[in-house]
Amino acid sequence: MLSEVLLVSAPGKVILHGEHAVVHGKVALAVALNLRTFLRLQPHSTGKVGLNLPNIGIKQAWDVASLQLLDTSFLGGPRRTWN
Repeated sequence: MLSEVLLVSAPGKVILHGEHAVVHGKVALAVALNLRTFLRLQPHSTGKVGLNLPNIGIKQAWDVASLQLLDTSFLGGPRRTWN
């Protein structure tokens, strides 16, 4: 179990040319923007997973036990359990 806060971020990007071409193995021209997406993982003793998107007014929480019941067969690998 995660025992401390984990914070990661990634820059935004714009594909200037060739967005769909990369699906066919062709070259595209992309640039990074000075806009970032952040993800913070933090342990809680509530047994819930939360999603907080303050810029668009979304805050939602789910019970971990109910998420474990979801069908993950579309992922193609073995079904995972979280301990």
